[in-house]
Amino acid sequence: MFTNSLKLTKFMLGREKVTSTAWIVTMVTLNFLIVLLMGLNLMPDTASIAEFMAMLENPALLAMVGPLYSMDYPTMGALYTLMMFVFMGITMGIMNIFLIVRHTRADEELGRYEVLRSLPCGRLATVHAAMLTAVVVNVIAGVLFTLTMWLGMAAVGDPMGFTAAALWGAGMGAIGLVFASVAALFSQLSQSSRGALSYSFIALGIFYFIRAGADMNPGDMGFLAFFSPLGMLSRTWAYVNNVWWPLLLILGMAGITTAFAYWICGIRDIDQGMIPARPGRAHGGRLLKSAFGLNFRLTRVAVVAWILVLFVTGLSYSVVLQDMETFIAGNDFYRDMMLGPTGLLEQIDADAPTEEIIVQMNAVLAYANLSIVQLFANMIGFFMAMIATVPVIMFISKAKGEEKGGRAELLFATPVSKNKYIVGFVIIAFVSAILIPTAQALGLFSLAQSALDNPADLPIGFLLQSALVYVPAMWIMGGLTVLLVGRFPKRVGWVWAYFGYSFFAMMFGRMMPATEWMASITPYGWVPQLPMEEINWLTMAILIAIAIALTAIGLRYYRRRDINVV
Repeated sequence: MFTNSLKLTKFMLGREKVTSTAWIVTMVTLNFLIVLLMGLNLMPDTASIAEFMAMLENPALLAMVGPLYSMDYPTMGALYTLMMFVFMGITMGIMNIFLIVRHTRADEELGRYEVLRSLPCGRLATVHAAMLTAVVVNVIAGVLFTLTMWLGMAAVGDPMGFTAAALWGAGMGAIGLVFASVAALFSQLSQSSRGALSYSFIALGIFYFIRAGADMNPGDMGFLAFFSPLGMLSRTWAYVNNVWWPLLLILGMAGITTAFAYWICGIRDIDQGMIPARPGRAHGGRLLKSAFGLNFRLTRVAVVAWILVLFVTGLSYSVVLQDMETFIAGNDFYRDMMLGPTGLLEQIDADAPTEEIIVQMNAVLAYANLSIVQLFANMIGFFMAMIATVPVIMFISKAKGEEKGGRAELLFATPVSKNKYIVGFVIIAFVSAILIPTAQALGLFSLAQSALDNPADLPIGFLLQSALVYVPAMWIMGGLTVLLVGRFPKRVGWVWAYFGYSFFAMMFGRMMPATEWMASITPYGWVPQLPMEEINWLTMAILIAIAIALTAIGLRYYRRRDINVV
């Protein structure tokens, strides 16, 4: 049953040397940098940590991040674990879902599994090798998380030491394995890789909401945490009590799910699943009569999902508006980030008590005809614009994915021009750049009206402006992606590197004038900072023109180049 599994594992690890390495390096590096950022800049002392923890005593926020660690442990390790443990676990889950589906159901769809089965390989060798590959990847990730957490927390003065860091890293590895096993199970149950991914992400979402329910009401619903691997992960209380036994439950869940996946694989036929596929229509609808309609059919679920995610994110941010003044006044980092672009930061005495800083801050902002909630909405608009840029890049990059999978070639064999084909993805991406930030603005507005003492401070018009003012910059990122797909299809990943640079350049450029030049070489650096600056329509027109030019050049190269050179 498992013949030559180790050889297949070695082969899969070779295929993963770029993809999984990129995932792990990115996650571990970001984790380390965020530890340093929070410990050295955001909350450098116990008082600021305790104040931030007190602000988190809100059921909606606890549903987002996890259970509130005891206020008796106002340390950076406890706070960072509270803020990032679950989210890093989700990221590990996403990486493992893609890894397993890529090596099981996706390979089966492409005919690779049948080729392997023609060789002396056991019936369960492929899925077993995929799980062994996941074990190796997660062990490496866990070790690197352990080392970076140990070094990072030592740098910021957390007293817990290596044991807590080892628990953190082990938790990341364990949670990755449980979602690898979930993906392996749905890869056997579903008839397509798209179905396997969908079911796996639905399971991830269900586990997240079960944990959220447990953390919102730990007294009556806390037991629900042990029905979710994310809930069990947070119950390790890393950097507080360092409880190891929940990891055994997580690994046990992974083992049982993996065994079930092996059993399903052993009884099903090749190219078949246990969940019957929904029968399609006998004839395609009107949408499928055009290239754009086909592209929309391929991306519609993702478009709706991104809109819903940003809407819910806007709702979640609205719950902190009541405590915004106290939080900003008591935190030097966020005060620099929000008030730095106004040029008014020097007029506030940072050494004064928090109550006095609130009075000074409101007086200075009122004199400049500004408000703290509008500055907060502007900051959220920036972060949401960066998040909304991700689907813009992804939707256009899908043209490359369809070409690499050999499906675009079938379409080009019909009377469909290459430009019409890729323009469909461009239109979907550019329209999504408008719809997704709009959803975030509407979500923030819907609950802000009840959360604010004076709802007029945050009108819907201002929220829409703060969200949509970044659309031309997002279009430039989309145009750059079109250019890479058309001219350098093997280098499309470069756009993600530029995107990452843009995020950090903008974030630090907002706080430190000395680094403002870094933001000027990104499209986001030319976007006006509302409400401090007026919208310069000439600048907006130039940004839009650059986006159109990049898109046009990319379309020209795409039309002229050969297909299947990706």
